[in-house]
Amino acid sequence: MPDVRPRVLAVLPALFPSTVIGVAKPLLRLHRDERISLELTLQYLVSRRAVERADAMVLCHTVDPHYGVILEWARELGRPIIYEIDDDLLAVPEHLPGLAYLREPARREQLLACIRQADVVRVYSPALQAKLASYNANVSLVAGPLDWSLMPDAPPRRTAGTVKMVYATSRAQDTIGTMLVAPLLRTLDAHPHVELTIWGPRLDRLSEHPRVRSRPLIRDYDRFFERFAREGFDIGLAPLPDDEFHRGKSNNKFREYAACGIAGIYSDTSVYDTSVEHNVTGLLVRNDDHEWHAALARLIGDAALCKAIGDRARQYAATHFTEAITDNAWLAPIIRLAAAGPRSRPAASTASGAETIIGVARFVSRLAAKAGPVRRAHGARVMWQRVWVHSLGLAQLATWEIKRRRLERRVARQRASHQRSGVVPGKTTRLTE
Repeated sequence: MPDVRPRVLAVLPALFPSTVIGVAKPLLRLHRDERISLELTLQYLVSRRAVERADAMVLCHTVDPHYGVILEWARELGRPIIYEIDDDLLAVPEHLPGLAYLREPARREQLLACIRQADVVRVYSPALQAKLASYNANVSLVAGPLDWSLMPDAPPRRTAGTVKMVYATSRAQDTIGTMLVAPLLRTLDAHPHVELTIWGPRLDRLSEHPRVRSRPLIRDYDRFFERFAREGFDIGLAPLPDDEFHRGKSNNKFREYAACGIAGIYSDTSVYDTSVEHNVTGLLVRNDDHEWHAALARLIGDAALCKAIGDRARQYAATHFTEAITDNAWLAPIIRLAAAGPRSRPAASTASGAETIIGVARFVSRLAAKAGPVRRAHGARVMWQRVWVHSLGLAQLATWEIKRRRLERRVARQRASHQRSGVVPGKTTRLTE
C-alpha cells in the first residue's frame, strides 16, 4: 500500500533547547508512531527538492535572511507552513546581551515575512498571540511541552529539617536574577535552615553566600532536566520583568517546577497568571523586594502549604502538559494543511547521505571560488576570516548530523521503554502515583 502519511519538512535554524523541545522531539515522536513522515534538517541544508517532497513545512524561531529562498520555494510550490515562535522577537530590548542580531532590519523583515506567509502560527503566550494577530489571522495558542520520560519514577526525597530553594536559567549573563538578590540575602540571613541553588548564572553578592550552591549551566536540556528533577527542591523562583518582550515568553518555569512537585513563586505577569492559580498551584507576586521576601517567608514557615502547592502543581502538570496534548497540537494542523494542499509531488523519499554530501561539496566549491577574489579585494586576513567562518558552518553541519541521530535514538529508546513498561505516552496514571 502507498504511504499516505503526511510528509513534513521541519527546518530548524540551529539546535538549542526551544527548537529541540518544542519542535524536534514531538515531530520525531509522531514520525516514530508512523503518524507523519518527517524530514528534519537545518535551514542551510534545505533544497528546493526537499520542499517539493513535503506536504507541509515547519519553520521556527527565525530564518536567516540568506535563506529566505525557502519561503520563496514554499510559495511557488504551494506548500503550507506552520511557523512556531516562542519569544517576542519583534520587541528584543537593546540591553539584552547577545541578541543584537535579532534587531537587524533584514532579519526583522524576514521574521515578518515568515509570520505573514504561514498558514498557522504557533505561540505559547497569550500576549504574543494577541500581538501577532495583526500580522496573521491564524495564530494558535498551544500548551508548552514537557518530557515526562526525563522524570524519576518516584519523587525524590526531601531533606528533613532543610528547605531547598532553586533559581535556574540558561542565561549565562542574567539580569533578571538580580531582582532576587536583596530578598534572597534577607531570607538566608533570617532562616539558617534554608539553602539556595543557583543553576546557570553567577549572581554577585549572592553567589558568595556560604549556603548558596552554584551549579554550572548544562547546555544539553535533557541532561539538565534529568538532574534537576532528582534534586528534591522545595521552592522554585521564577522572576520575570513585566514588559513587552518578556510577556511573549512561555511558562516554562511553571512546567518544570510543577512537574517536579516544587512550590513555585512567580512574577505576577500574563506569562504565569494564565496558568498559575495563586495560593493553589503557586504564589504570584509583584516584582517588589518586600513581596518576594514575604512569599519566601510564607512558604519557608509553612511546610504543609509548601508541600500542598507542590502536589497540586504536579497534578495540574500531569493533566495539562503531556505528550499526547503536545503531539496532537502538532498533528491536527499538519493533517488539515496537508490534506488541503497540492498533491502533485515526487515519489516518497527522504534526504539521502548522497544529497547531503553533494550539498556540502557545492558549498566547499563556492567557498574556494570566492577565496581568490576576496583576497585580491580585501586582503589575506579578510579572506582567512571568511574561510574560518564558513569552516565553523561545516563543523556545525557535522555536529548537527551527530546530534540529530542521537536525538532520534533517544526518542526511539523512550518510546520502547514506554512500550515495555506498558505505559502509554501522554497518559497521566504513572505521573500522579
